[in-house]
Amino acid sequence: MIDLCGTNYLQPAGFKIIVSKENYPYLSFLAQSIQHPSMEISAVELGYKRISQVPFIGDQVEFGSVTLDVILDENMQVYGEIYNWMENMLETKHKLNSGVLYSKSDTSLGDYNDIRIEILTSANNKNREFVYRNAFPISLGDVQFSATTDETYVLCPVTFRFDYFEFL
Repeated sequence: MIDLCGTNYLQPAGFKIIVSKENYPYLSFLAQSIQHPSMEISAVELGYKRISQVPFIGDQVEFGSVTLDVILDENMQVYGEIYNWMENMLETKHKLNSGVLYSKSDTSLGDYNDIRIEILTSANNKNREFVYRNAFPISLGDVQFSATTDETYVLCPVTFRFDYFEFL
């Protein structure tokens, strides 16, 4: 039997986001929320005797994308970081037209970065973490400017793709 008497529940603000602090210091600081992605294993459907489809456990994992909502400062520093990251990724691809291929482990290009989400305890100590390996931005979302809004600050969603995530 499981004893839940001493259980502390996960608080929605109990997280810390870490990306390359050298290249993206504002992203780590100004991220306000994260939408952790799904992890799915597709079933393999096989016919058997008179049954049309019998589901079996698949052999591939598919991950969704991870989205961060970032608060924008007046200088739009975090927006500039992601904008430049995406521009540099495309510029790097254009420079590689000589047929030279590179791997994701080549960090000199700066296209891929690990994103760490530290899950904090009620005492704000690191407890667990998600690590999204070889992440890169695929979307710098809409920015809503409105003179009639009740929101305190302007937010911008940033979506990343990655190879896989680890739950440590």
